[in-house]
Amino acid sequence: MDKNFQIDNLPRKLLDVINRFNEIDSKARNFGTDETLHLSEIHLIEFIGDNEKLSVSEIARKKSVTKGAISKTLIRLEDKKLIVKALNPENKSQTIVSLTKKGWIAYSEHKKYHENINKTIFSCVQGKSEQDIKTIYYFLEQLENLL
Repeated sequence: MDKNFQIDNLPRKLLDVINRFNEIDSKARNFGTDETLHLSEIHLIEFIGDNEKLSVSEIARKKSVTKGAISKTLIRLEDKKLIVKALNPENKSQTIVSLTKKGWIAYSEHKKYHENINKTIFSCVQGKSEQDIKTIYYFLEQLENLL
């Protein structure tokens, strides 16, 4: 393929890939449960699973989100029986958040979803030279920094 053609079409191709990924990734899914989960909900489930027994305030602080935004999402997750809130036995004025069995199922299925994305990406670079992979990585790193 002609280098000028590739350079001229690279931005459009990258945007097409990003748009396609966003279409796929932003769809609500059930992640192995009987509940439809939106992106913000499954990512909060993932965060809780990775950081067990945090308070609402600690979750908000670590995610750099307002306590109100976290609380709203937690209420939805609690209604869907994916999380449970309980008083912290060490500090009775604090509520800690944990995943339920159903929440752990969603957590696990979300991890599998990301493993499948990783496999897709790995299949795209399979057989490429170490230098090609470094070039791709460096390009993505630069783009991320500029954005």
